[in-house]
Amino acid sequence: MITYSVIIFFVAWVTLTVETDSSPAESPVYRLKGASVHLTVEGLQHPQIRRITWRLNSTAMLEHTLDTNHTYYYPEYKKKVQFDSSDFSLLIKNVNETDQGTYTAVITETGGADSEKAKYRLHVQEAVAKPFIQMNNLTLDSAEGFCTVSVNCSVRDSWVYYTCDQTQCSQTEPQSWPDVNITVTVYHGNIICTGSNRVSNKTQSEPLGHACMKSDGIIVPPSLWYIVLILGIVCLCLVCIGFICFKMRRKRHPRNSEGELSPDGVNATYMVPRAANRAFSPNTPQDNTVYCTVGHPKDLPPGPPPPAHCDDTSIYSQVKK
Repeated sequence: MITYSVIIFFVAWVTLTVETDSSPAESPVYRLKGASVHLTVEGLQHPQIRRITWRLNSTAMLEHTLDTNHTYYYPEYKKKVQFDSSDFSLLIKNVNETDQGTYTAVITETGGADSEKAKYRLHVQEAVAKPFIQMNNLTLDSAEGFCTVSVNCSVRDSWVYYTCDQTQCSQTEPQSWPDVNITVTVYHGNIICTGSNRVSNKTQSEPLGHACMKSDGIIVPPSLWYIVLILGIVCLCLVCIGFICFKMRRKRHPRNSEGELSPDGVNATYMVPRAANRAFSPNTPQDNTVYCTVGHPKDLPPGPPPPAHCDDTSIYSQVKK
């Protein structure tokens, strides 16, 4: 008889404990600062409910009575929250750090018993700032074009160190602050740093080649040497072609002793013979200029050329080709 009494007492105690500890588990909710959050209540039967109360931690924000369908907002939360009587959900507007905490929906049944039907833990976070990347050259194999760099990626007060090459990145030091998750990867020759939290993420990238060229001197990758060599050869060929064209033009249009061409494009030759040793009277001009034009040989009649009568000191002749 005593044994049956102990068993019945134990079953009743377990049942009471289960019913008492039937409150829902706390669900984490993350929202961006300035956004809104919607908290719901699941599986409620309206005939068994007399009143529902939403609380922040231990402070009541509002009470809704089903008999009168009236919602009472406590003054501090009247503009902050909005209650939906159709599903007992709660809308919290423009959340910030002061709105963080545990939100609980408490049901008062028709018999007067209270029970928790929904519980949420609200976390409010700001948008992640843009990451900042610092890279330093560690090793460089110019022959193979292989470069290894150390990468420091920081997001505000949090940072992390990685070592990267052209194919992969590996973390070398733990992250300084866990509020922001920072990862570093390499993709198509770029170092990519991503900072993220539960509500946002930002990315920054830098070419790996920039860090590979930072050392005591400027290190030029092998591929750049090929480009410089090809450009040098092209420039040399252009100079040679220009010089050849210049020489050919000089041969086609020779210049006279004074460096001039005749007006019609033919060469004009001017000759000044030596003055004859003779005496001049005071009244006679000492210089007299005579122009003699010599025609092209094909314009002359057959036979010996006629003598040219140029008796004075200076003779100018124009030869037409």
